Amino acid sequence: MAIFGRTNGHLLTEQTAHDAVDGLAEIARDIIGAAEGAGVSLINTDGTRMSVGATNPRVLEADDQQYELGQGPCMSAWQSGEPVYIADTHTDQRWQKWTTAVAPLGVRSCLSVPLLDKPTGLGAMKVYSNTVDAFSNKDRRLLINLARSAATLLDHIQASDTPQRISNDVKASLAERDTIGVARGILMERLDVDRQAAMNHLIDLATDANTTIGSMAALITDRQDDTDPTPDPDVQAHP
Repeated sequence: MAIFGRTNGHLLTEQTAHDAVDGLAEIARDIIGAAEGAGVSLINTDGTRMSVGATNPRVLEADDQQYELGQGPCMSAWQSGEPVYIADTHTDQRWQKWTTAVAPLGVRSCLSVPLLDKPTGLGAMKVYSNTVDAFSNKDRRLLINLARSAATLLDHIQASDTPQRISNDVKASLAERDTIGVARGILMERLDVDRQAAMNHLIDLATDANTTIGSMAALITDRQDDTDPTPDPDVQAHP
């Protein structure tokens, strides 16, 4: 009840589902002490998936890898309706394509819980950490309780006047991902690096500029000459 009260008071003044899930992601990060990033994904019954709330660019990238690969803890939590915990991405064998893909992002443990709404789930809420086995049973209970409150809130919002807004958010998100894909391709060619290294460099550029990945991607695609082409020291070129 305490978590619901906090969620209620913090978010009911927001006007869109996008604002609501951004706030929910921030609350998840704040109440789970070991979390270094958090996010909320809304997933439609037809399988359309998008990360509509995230506390940092690396959460978005880790989520995008799930959507592109069609596997991962959030996808499983949504499909099964059960919490999913990865204590160590380096040793977990359940979603090897995803765990391999997020290794360069520094994600070592992840806790995902479904956003349950009768008769179907709305999506998933997750927290990430760069530390192995970062989340406790207490963290699991806290996130489950928060997810229940989040599902109630999002269901209320969707039942009122936001279905069209959510649809527009999906379209905008898909357009932004296209831009990110183009920018990633530009960096791959410019820096002679692979797909993951180019994405890591894009994330670093966005972080250094204190802007979003989408905004930085738009800058790269629209004004390529204004973007620093020098590789980050951590970016590894093809052998």
